[in-house]
Amino acid sequence: MKRFAHPPRRRSWRAALSPAVAAIAIAALTALLAACSGSEPSGEMSDAVPDSDAPSVISHSARLDENNGQIVFVSVALSAPARVAVEYENEFAGKFRTALSEMAAEHAIPVVRLRANAAYQYAVGVEKPDGELAYQARGEFAAGALPGILGTMRRDVSGRSSQDLIVLDYATNFLPDRVEQHIVIIDSLGYPVWSYIGDAPADSQAAMNAIRLLPNGNIAYQLWDCCIMEITPLGERVNGFAAERTHHDFLPLEDGRTLSLSARYLEFDDSANGGDSAREVRVDAVNALNPATGESERVWDPMDFWDISDRAQWGEGNPDRVDWLHMNSLEKSRDGGYIASLRNVNQVISLSSDFKTVRWRLGGPGGDFHFPNPADRFTAQHTATELPNGNILVFDNRAKSPEEEGGGAYSRALELRLDFANKTAVKAWEFSPEPRMYSHISSGAYRLDNGNTLINFGTSADPATIPIAIIEADAQGREVFRLATIDPPTAALSDGGTPDRYRAYPGPKSIMGETTLRAPKPR
Repeated sequence: MKRFAHPPRRRSWRAALSPAVAAIAIAALTALLAACSGSEPSGEMSDAVPDSDAPSVISHSARLDENNGQIVFVSVALSAPARVAVEYENEFAGKFRTALSEMAAEHAIPVVRLRANAAYQYAVGVEKPDGELAYQARGEFAAGALPGILGTMRRDVSGRSSQDLIVLDYATNFLPDRVEQHIVIIDSLGYPVWSYIGDAPADSQAAMNAIRLLPNGNIAYQLWDCCIMEITPLGERVNGFAAERTHHDFLPLEDGRTLSLSARYLEFDDSANGGDSAREVRVDAVNALNPATGESERVWDPMDFWDISDRAQWGEGNPDRVDWLHMNSLEKSRDGGYIASLRNVNQVISLSSDFKTVRWRLGGPGGDFHFPNPADRFTAQHTATELPNGNILVFDNRAKSPEEEGGGAYSRALELRLDFANKTAVKAWEFSPEPRMYSHISSGAYRLDNGNTLINFGTSADPATIPIAIIEADAQGREVFRLATIDPPTAALSDGGTPDRYRAYPGPKSIMGETTLRAPKPR
């Protein structure tokens, strides 16, 4: 398993300017944004408010990260070692406090969760022996612009998400000269407050797929047929390893291994079905990768369970595909097993924890459940998950809706209740917005802790005019939040360059341990 070296960080547009010119530009931007922010200017700031119980602040300053305009470092020098925290606020973006630093006399405190081009006021708090903070210094800074296509993206927002943060990807795939793809974190009002330009090894043009939030606070992401990368919230790559034809999804395990959907190409004799005697087909499997040792093991292979030469196993309407199953999601089930989505055969399966048993099949060829209502069937689905109540939630791309519903193409979030005694699957809940939207690929649906559902319509039939959208819907099917985005240059792009979003995920409470002191408010 190939491991990638940590590359040098990119040289930003700021690095191309002389220090003097950059300083003048940032100072001018700060003054302009402060004047336009609607907040009263803070005036002259005192660098030292006497407090006999805490070391004094000797100096402090704020600077933009050279590679990311949404990260600012506040440098603080103290008269003696102490722990410090920085409070920072913008009238509309909210008020936050960083996590306490380590004990030191000099600090460089990273400040994240910043809206682009917004002016902020900050205050430096020095920890006293009783644990309270003595705020001794105040200042201002301005966050930078969003990079690349994020800066041109048009946003249309309604409502407020119940999630403090939402994690998503945003890409313009396969432009004539590049693949531009981003990981983005938005706040509850849909504003980007963190971003990272996803990169691949120099010899790869791999598209970004799944993103996973790791227990250590880092972010891992997958690149198609290439590798899995891990970055810190500061955008520093700390790990990266090749994964054999990895695609669509991966799942970090508690034992340090990573499960990865993986593909290989095989030949089989299809002459009995009127096909080629040496027909090539793409077959998906599940691999377990151990980054520590470089070992990779195939832990589940559909060829151990189904005969690929049996056309019945290809599913209705899927006799000529070279991509047999097209696995596109893998999640833990309630009992420690796994739930997997097989898009090209319109099927969701349950696997045992040791991968030795396919416990049940929902939909598709050989399905174990009957659908009393044909409208409850799903097609070309993504992100199959088992809910705490045992129901199955999918994003039903719905490439083929029933004729009794007009046969039109539209997508929905669909929750199915499984009756194991009677072997039936019945719709328990669904959501499709008005007007209806259709995402032929990608997209996803995740149930939130409060019972709402986060739904990503990640592709559009006409991306130049019809937005892609993230919607949060409640149990009654009412929209509580919607973020619709269009990238204006899309219509002028060539070679199929269109914006899309693979998935949107419930985010963490914080990016780097910051505490929310005042939530964002609408303008």
